[in-house]
Amino acid sequence: MSYIFRNMPKIINFYIFRETATAFALTIAIFAATSLLSKVLKLVELMVNYGVGPFIILKFILFIMPSFLIYIIPMSFLISTLIVYNRLSSDNEITAMKASGLSLVRISMPVAFIAFLAYIISSFFTLYAFPLGNLSSKRLLYDVAKTKASLGLKEMIFNDVFDGLILYANRIKAETGELDGIFISDSRDEKSSYVIAAKAGVLSSDPQSMKLILNLSNGTIHRAEENGLYKIITFNTYNLNLRLKENKTEYTDASKTNYELTIDQLQNRITDIKKAGHNPAQYVIDLHARFALPASIFVFGLFGIPLGIQRVRTTKFTSFTVGMVIALFYYMLSTAMESLGKKGVINPILAVWGADILFGAAGAIIFYKASKDSPMQLLLWLQEKKEATALHFKGMLMRRKY
Repeated sequence: MSYIFRNMPKIINFYIFRETATAFALTIAIFAATSLLSKVLKLVELMVNYGVGPFIILKFILFIMPSFLIYIIPMSFLISTLIVYNRLSSDNEITAMKASGLSLVRISMPVAFIAFLAYIISSFFTLYAFPLGNLSSKRLLYDVAKTKASLGLKEMIFNDVFDGLILYANRIKAETGELDGIFISDSRDEKSSYVIAAKAGVLSSDPQSMKLILNLSNGTIHRAEENGLYKIITFNTYNLNLRLKENKTEYTDASKTNYELTIDQLQNRITDIKKAGHNPAQYVIDLHARFALPASIFVFGLFGIPLGIQRVRTTKFTSFTVGMVIALFYYMLSTAMESLGKKGVINPILAVWGADILFGAAGAIIFYKASKDSPMQLLLWLQEKKEATALHFKGMLMRRKY
């Protein structure tokens, strides 16, 4: 018996850790599957329009998942903590633990350890996987579109695969990208139109800049301008930049967005912008957001444990709802403050960390009150209003029935 009492904290730690980790993993899986539903149309488009196989689809899912997980992990941690501690409280297990001499801080240690692990994982996604995944998914879509363009060209047919261009070729070697007897009508310039005739050409690509290029040789350019002038230009070699009709900006934008930059690249861009005399607030905010978002896991932990153990008649669904509401308010406040930071109303660093600071302070107060077994009047008031509203609607239904 004495052995059991000596090892009881370890047993309780493992028990809470196992329950929370299981709920955490299941919540992440549910949110990840739900998030992928928003990409179903894109996946269907890749399969139907581009004829890609399951391996490419899996690669695309792998590349876009970090953009979901950076938000899913903190939110899932909050909801799983609420669900587990709510169940422990409803089954009077929290009461039994306190009666055995364990404080709320001691009971929270397993969750604190999970929070630390979740923070490391979330930091990896925000600092490394997120920018790499965004850039990789962009390049993957470009490669798929490039293949479609090469295979979609037909001999002795006027092809309109490219935006603003009509391309005709007597002969096409799809495996090498070589074309013979080329005729092109270029209407991308609103002020003038071009007609290009070339003896040969090769379709090539630049994976880094994500551009398609048609390298023409031995031809002429016929140009009709608005003022009535007609020009003929003869060339030995001429490189024509191409643009696919679908997802134009996705394949032709050579510059990286903030979401595709690593931490070092963001810092370098901030330095360059400062040297140019411009305001780098946007980039400062994006840089600090990579660190502030994982830190929200500890903030959510301060909310999840005390709210989960409150003695209110609740269910797992209610815990899920409470978690979603808290996360929603956090992200709304964070977005609003970042918007003010970008406009220069408040300091950009404060704009990023403001939500963590405010929610962290509120969570610390709630955690302290819960550790002192002090009832939370706001929760009791909300519970009373909920029960009163339920009784009101129940009475209305009964009156209609009779």
